[in-house]
Amino acid sequence: MPDAFPYSRILIPYDGSPAAKQALEWAASLVRAGKEAVENLTLLRVIGGGYLVRHLHNVDLRVTRMDDVAAWRRVRQHHLESEVMPLLEEGKRLLLEKGVTAPVATQVAEGRIGEEIIRVAAAGQYRAIVMGRRGVSAVQEVLVGSVTRQVLSLARNLTVFVAGPETVFNAACPVSPLLLPVDGSDTSLAAVRQGAALAQSCRDGRPQLTLLHVLDFARVGSSLDAGATLLVDEAEDILAAGRQILEVAGLKGAFTDKLLIGEPSRTIAAEAEAGRYALVLMGARGLSPLKQLILGSVSHDVLHRIKRPVLGVVYL
Repeated sequence: MPDAFPYSRILIPYDGSPAAKQALEWAASLVRAGKEAVENLTLLRVIGGGYLVRHLHNVDLRVTRMDDVAAWRRVRQHHLESEVMPLLEEGKRLLLEKGVTAPVATQVAEGRIGEEIIRVAAAGQYRAIVMGRRGVSAVQEVLVGSVTRQVLSLARNLTVFVAGPETVFNAACPVSPLLLPVDGSDTSLAAVRQGAALAQSCRDGRPQLTLLHVLDFARVGSSLDAGATLLVDEAEDILAAGRQILEVAGLKGAFTDKLLIGEPSRTIAAEAEAGRYALVLMGARGLSPLKQLILGSVSHDVLHRIKRPVLGVVYL
């Protein structure tokens, strides 16, 4: 029996940028694959204080009182009516043009963008976030901050999809070919289950899936004296668990598996680009948000090394 499509409610942060439009297009294909299982699709625009800063550039504060609440509310309302709502309506129109039939709502939030995206997602019980990302390096992201990095660090109980700057996919089956890195953790096996459900949703597109386990060369090197057999056996068990999930889902013959040695994030990214995968779907490491921001994570590193695939990160 096919698994249920895993994303009944999908949140799309949208600012009208090329990256956001790329994510919107991929999301539209995902929603079409989900058919009636997608109950709600919401376009979200988070506004900070930038519009006030632009207004203040032309205001003499000796004349305009900062405590004139009504005046600032009028500035905000003008910003919403002239810029924000037309932008959201544009996004809604693009979704409809792409054949989305699921109900599409729009929402505006105000505050720190990454935090507000996560707050809205939790409050609305969304199962997935689909967003684009700016083309900044990992170093720039750490120095100046990044909405994507913050969302990936704070996310819980959903899946975050991030479209890359050169995302290429087949609209009939936007998840294929699909790369599923596995490490035996609960989150990575949850990613395999979601991947199986996504593949089932576009069987007509003959989806192809690849299970990948990377033996960390650091662990291999430290085990040479004792022999690496135990590590290989452990890796085979991890791949076997993934294979079982896919076979039970009725995908026998639609997947292969690979066992590679290297630094995990580099090896996953290299395989993702070389194999021209449309989607890399993986589980999040069990780090606290603070540790993820300070130390980074495999998913963060993979994100900055891939350009073509969409990256999906599953959080439990």
